[in-house]
Amino acid sequence: MSNKHDANVQKSTLVNFQIGLIASLLFTYVMFEVYTSSQIIVPNSPVENPYTITEYTMGDFIIEKVPEKPLESKPKPQKIMDISEAKIVDDNTKIKSFEKEFESSPPVETAPVNPDDIENIEPVDDPVSVPFSVVEDVPVFPGCEHLTSNKEKAECFSAKIRKIVSRRFNTEVGERYGLSGMQRIFTLFEVSPSGVIQNIQIRAPHPGLEKEARRVIGLFPDVTPGKQRGRAVTVKYQLPITFRVQE
Repeated sequence: MSNKHDANVQKSTLVNFQIGLIASLLFTYVMFEVYTSSQIIVPNSPVENPYTITEYTMGDFIIEKVPEKPLESKPKPQKIMDISEAKIVDDNTKIKSFEKEFESSPPVETAPVNPDDIENIEPVDDPVSVPFSVVEDVPVFPGCEHLTSNKEKAECFSAKIRKIVSRRFNTEVGERYGLSGMQRIFTLFEVSPSGVIQNIQIRAPHPGLEKEARRVIGLFPDVTPGKQRGRAVTVKYQLPITFRVQE
């Protein structure tokens, strides 16, 4: 009875050992599979790795292939050379004379120009007329000769003219033609290269005022002509006349 019980105990121990060994091997296999599946290494280069990894729960991964995008290459434009007039030279041809092949012509020497040899050169014409405000030497009104600067002579010229207009212009002409209020007359005349007052132009609100303004400007004496670049020229002068008709 004791021997039979010992045999059963030994058999049961062997079976339990085998079952435990199988269970250990099975557990080791499962752990190895899980560890291996989670250690997938993906290279960074898109050329070496045309795949992407989509991660799901429980540590599972699905590898999907991404379609490759073809690279576009633009052809580089090439310069087309015209060889229709090219001269074909044999490679074995020898240059007989380097001096003749690469000679350069010396520059043509010209004799210096002598200004005295130049003839028939016409001088540059001075302007036909110059405004009073920009002429180099203004016309000089009688009684302003003692002044030295151009500015003083110009102010004296204007003062003498205004004095003649204020004394000799008949303001009663406005009442005669039934005018009233402020009257403005715009006049323009020229001082010729000989000093004579000429080419009088007048714009007035009434022909009677224009006639009176022309009469007063005709009273101006001859003056010393203005000069530009040392030569006597025609000088334009603007003269506005303003007065009020008494009502």
